[in-house]
Amino acid sequence: MELTAAEKLGIIEAEYSIPIDDKLRKDVSAMCNLSQGIREKGRAEEGERIILNMHRKGYTPEQIAEIVEKTIDEVEAVIRKREPVLA
Repeated sequence: MELTAAEKLGIIEAEYSIPIDDKLRKDVSAMCNLSQGIREKGRAEEGERIILNMHRKGYTPEQIAEIVEKTIDEVEAVIRKREPVLA
């Protein structure tokens, strides 16, 4: 479930009767930012995996870019980053 930091703090205060102070607000905000960063990294890694899989199957960078809605430069950067240097 996607809740904002304010919504999570409201639940902590209302349902668990835990007083909310500035330190707790900062901690909850930090945890929300961390979880968002983890989700974004996972999505980026999944996108790279899809690009590389399509590349291995013979799709051109132009075809991949159109399908994954990225620029050709972005697709080529992913492919270059993951190809072995001595291949």
